[in-house]
Amino acid sequence: MNFSDLIRKLVTKQVLLDLNIPDHLTLVKKIYGTYYAYKHIYNKMYSYYKGDTDAMKKYKFVTERSNLKINTNYIKKFIKEEVSYTVGNSITYESRNDDANIINDIEYYTAHWDELHDTDLMKYLLIFTKVYEIYYLDSNADFCSKIIKPTEGYAYVDNASGKVLFFIHAFKNDFDTINTYVDIYTDEFIYHYDGHFKEIANPTENIFGEVPISVGKLTLEEYHDSLYKDIKGLQDAFETNLSDIGNEISDFRNAYLVFMGCQVDEEKIPDMKRLGILNADGEKSKIEWLIKNINDTFIQNTLDRYVDTMYQISCHINHNEGMVSNLSGIALRSRLIALENKCELEEKAHKNIIKNRMKFLCKYLDLKKNKNYDYKDIKALYTPNIPIDDLSTAQMLAQIPEGVISKDTARGLFSFINNKVTEAEKVKKEQQEELPETNLDKVAD
Repeated sequence: MNFSDLIRKLVTKQVLLDLNIPDHLTLVKKIYGTYYAYKHIYNKMYSYYKGDTDAMKKYKFVTERSNLKINTNYIKKFIKEEVSYTVGNSITYESRNDDANIINDIEYYTAHWDELHDTDLMKYLLIFTKVYEIYYLDSNADFCSKIIKPTEGYAYVDNASGKVLFFIHAFKNDFDTINTYVDIYTDEFIYHYDGHFKEIANPTENIFGEVPISVGKLTLEEYHDSLYKDIKGLQDAFETNLSDIGNEISDFRNAYLVFMGCQVDEEKIPDMKRLGILNADGEKSKIEWLIKNINDTFIQNTLDRYVDTMYQISCHINHNEGMVSNLSGIALRSRLIALENKCELEEKAHKNIIKNRMKFLCKYLDLKKNKNYDYKDIKALYTPNIPIDDLSTAQMLAQIPEGVISKDTARGLFSFINNKVTEAEKVKKEQQEELPETNLDKVAD
């Protein structure tokens, strides 16, 4: 069987993927093996985000000594900061053709979604550099979405056309944590199998007419261009060394009292402890604590170097560092330039998912609500979650001559306005309510 010919026919729609045909099912099984091969890499990346690092797993224990393990998760810290920066403020939408109806319908038909959906989507995109979003209709026929991590699924995409030929979703039942179940999404149907690809239910019809999945990809290099790959070694080294010095400090509890040139009668030890007095015989007798000499400056410099390198590689800034008190706002903003540039690229990757989501939402509105919209008319707007000087913005707008900037653009510059379209409607309504009522019967001829 020539898989290349089969894939070419699937892309050009000469044939449709039918898993009742043995050759088609064999292709899916082969791709499932690819998913399983990469799964352990993504599991490792997720483990580091959760703090389950090699430094913690493989930390060497010393018998009869302190064995503290200090977990300090910089990978999670950096990812959370980037998520908060990029999608901490809700995504808003505008119509390129000023169609207010499409914006209102987007808000209405996604109002039942989890408020954390987009932040979770960005979080997994940054952890794995790849994430999937699948679309379906719930029991109320509402348009819904579910985030699928690359540890749980795999989309087979034709490299030439970018078309998703099918999607594999592997999962476990809540009441059966042993057996694996596999759903295969195709253009026409959703097939249901167990882990051995034995069909366990009849195929479900796919109303969208194409694989209902968005593939989010942060970078073409994927795993090799991830935060995990960049600072994994530094994270392990920092946790190992920090644990070592923590145990050195704890081991001071096991201090030894050294008696030189004298003998101690064990029967007199309780009296010595009670009275706080030690009796040393002879002029050359010496009693002192045996203390380990630790070069704390060397240790601190090493730990600081690890932390500083992690901040540099991740393009983050350490907010705990002291700053000049009279630093200007522009100077403060310039410190964020590397992080802002990085987050802009992450926004674009996230926006690609949103674009595809809007395409499937418009299909849903056409099929179920008889509303015909063009998803290309929708533009997603991201507002960085950083302090904005609204007073300076207002003063700037007041000095700009009328007719240079539209009111719609001006509204979008303020941090407290989340939806420009809704705000414009509120202003229009208030203006109409404030207009004086005119009695035509009293108008003079």
